[in-house]
Amino acid sequence: MKDSLFSKIFLIVFISISVVFMAFIYQFTVLQKESIVDSLRIKAKSIAKNVVISNSDAMVVDDEIKLLESVQDFVNLNEDIESFSTTRKAGNRLIIKKDSWSLVEREDIKDKIKKVVSYKIENSSISNKEVFCYKYPVYFSSVLWGNFVVELSLKEYNRQISQMYQKSVGLMFLLLISTVFISYYIAKMISKPIITLNLISEDIAKGDLTKRADIQTNDEIGNLARGFNSMIDTLESSQKRLKNSHSELEERVKQRTLELKELNENLEKTVSAEIRKRQEQEQILIQQSKLASMGEMIGNIAHQWRQPLNALGLVMQNIQFSYEMGELDDAFMERSVKKVNLLTNNMSKTIDDFRNFFKPNKEREPFILNNLVEKTLELVESSFEHHKIDIEEKISGEIKVYGFPNEFSQTLLNILNNAKDALIEHSIEESKVSITILEENRFGVVIIEDNAGGIPKDILGKIFEPYFTTKEEGKGTGIGLYMSKIIVEQNMEGKLIAQNTKIGARFIAKIPLYRDFKR
Repeated sequence: MKDSLFSKIFLIVFISISVVFMAFIYQFTVLQKESIVDSLRIKAKSIAKNVVISNSDAMVVDDEIKLLESVQDFVNLNEDIESFSTTRKAGNRLIIKKDSWSLVEREDIKDKIKKVVSYKIENSSISNKEVFCYKYPVYFSSVLWGNFVVELSLKEYNRQISQMYQKSVGLMFLLLISTVFISYYIAKMISKPIITLNLISEDIAKGDLTKRADIQTNDEIGNLARGFNSMIDTLESSQKRLKNSHSELEERVKQRTLELKELNENLEKTVSAEIRKRQEQEQILIQQSKLASMGEMIGNIAHQWRQPLNALGLVMQNIQFSYEMGELDDAFMERSVKKVNLLTNNMSKTIDDFRNFFKPNKEREPFILNNLVEKTLELVESSFEHHKIDIEEKISGEIKVYGFPNEFSQTLLNILNNAKDALIEHSIEESKVSITILEENRFGVVIIEDNAGGIPKDILGKIFEPYFTTKEEGKGTGIGLYMSKIIVEQNMEGKLIAQNTKIGARFIAKIPLYRDFKR
């Protein structure tokens, strides 16, 4: 605690002061550099003005020889000047260096005439090195005559910059040492009383209530110390009262422990009995649901087998007729046997489909929702066709979900059979059941709708209760939708909702998508 708090405060104060000092040094360096550049600008401006004043006559009459002689002497005598050039608006460019000069014709001049003063440090194409370049426009009677370009040596500039950086480093080192001492003093001043309070609190946590905080300041920490001492006094008094009541409490605890032990034994027996009773009831419900589903399945099998049995009867009649007519040959028998085999294979496949439907899934597994719905519809297709009920499918892409496929198929079958019974009971013309499959948020959704008029509002909230049914006695168990609700919501963490539409009932079954479980 001591090292941690002191180090944190020291580090915060040190960084804060260092940032301020670094900003000050940076600003100082920028201002110094600007000042040095400004001194070069003033010197270059003075040189340009002196040349204008001393050579104004020669410039007005375009006496280049006189201007060259005057400026050449001026450049040779001034060590700071690297080069001096003049560019007339209607003439040639004269470039003058120490002990040399040159004249550039108008068509070879690339630089445009500048109408305002400009200056910067750049690499000179004339001096072939880095210089301070100052461009000065020359006016006579408010008419632009041309430009003077003065290039000054950076020797003095570099020397001053070097001195400035040396001073900055020295100042930085001095400020760094000062920052360390200031940070240490502030960190110690702030952390010492807090560390003292922490040490006392550690002693109190160990059971020593004789410690007190000796902090006499009038600030918030002093108030905290006095409040801390008052809290210790109260705690010490409470501890004495607690010791006095400890013996009485132990006796009460022993008595209550015996009572709770007896109560716990009775409670465990009661809970175990209730759990066994509930498990037995759930098994009975499941068995009843399976038996009810098997009854529906037997009816569906009968509808599935009616057409192939009729076809088998026709094949046998054709064989008998051919035999009586004397046209029964090997080719006819072979065709008839193939047709019989095809029909019996389809009937066998129907048995396999219905048998697989009743196999429970031991663990949740991924499956394609679209395929499961198609297989479920195959189980009731013949029954729906027999009662002239149209099935309309609306599928939006392949949806992969996670759950118990056979149990979910049983849920869909319960809803479809309820829709079929409602349509038959109300004698609906143009009976129709629509099935929509879509993906919504984290769920695969199956929506089953019919046009049987809907569920009465007074019983809509009861249809998922066990043993609740609106069918005649002997035609419904009242556990199909109850078990469907348990399968979808408890076993597969989904949702099963019943609603009414303008023309009938709507059931919405949602089960989680596979990607939300894949880790």
